[in-house]
Amino acid sequence: MPGLSLVLLISLAILISLGLWQYQRLQWKTALLAEIEASVTAPPLKSLSALERAIIQKDPVDFRRIEFMAAPVAGAKSWRLYSSQRGGVYWDIIEPLKGNGVTILAKLGEANVHTRTDYEAVVAAADTQIYTGYVRKAYSMGRVESWVKSKASKDRNRYFHFDQLGNWYDGLDGALIKGYYIDSVDVEGGDASDLPVQRPEIANNHFDYMLTWWSFALIFLIIYLILHKRAGRLSFR
Repeated sequence: MPGLSLVLLISLAILISLGLWQYQRLQWKTALLAEIEASVTAPPLKSLSALERAIIQKDPVDFRRIEFMAAPVAGAKSWRLYSSQRGGVYWDIIEPLKGNGVTILAKLGEANVHTRTDYEAVVAAADTQIYTGYVRKAYSMGRVESWVKSKASKDRNRYFHFDQLGNWYDGLDGALIKGYYIDSVDVEGGDASDLPVQRPEIANNHFDYMLTWWSFALIFLIIYLILHKRAGRLSFR
């Protein structure tokens, strides 16, 4: 049965490859969860300079709590980022904050799309104050995501992915923390240690997926051997 043998070889190659892919995904997801756990249980960062050092040292910082002294960058652009949530459609307000010569983008509020039509905004001048919140990693847009994601509208200042057009840092000077932003959360007294630990719900089912693909490969191989056994081409003592 050469045709069946060829189908079996192709199927085994595909199924074993899928199992190996899930094994690689399992390793990646396990490392990611361990990194996030180390980040959320670490003591809060106390400045943007400390955050910058942690990033340079490759310390885990996604979802880490932070408090820092900073002021809005007066005259800079205020961005609107699409955010779908219960109760309506909103635009997250993203503005640059600067402290100790270090600038980072931060989510400082939100606007309901039905109650706000003016999306053009420039950051107003304000005094230096304490900000608290969580450090968030801004993941780059994937190729498929870029195809299906709604297109940004520069004239209406509407974006559907963080820094979708790569222009959010234009005009900002000094040390820039790119690839991360602050999800600002107000805490009375400005102490980030009072913020609850924020663990994201990330499923890690890749071990089951890996066993599933390899089980299919084993089943196909057993069926193939049974067919040869019944045809008399295979015998066992």
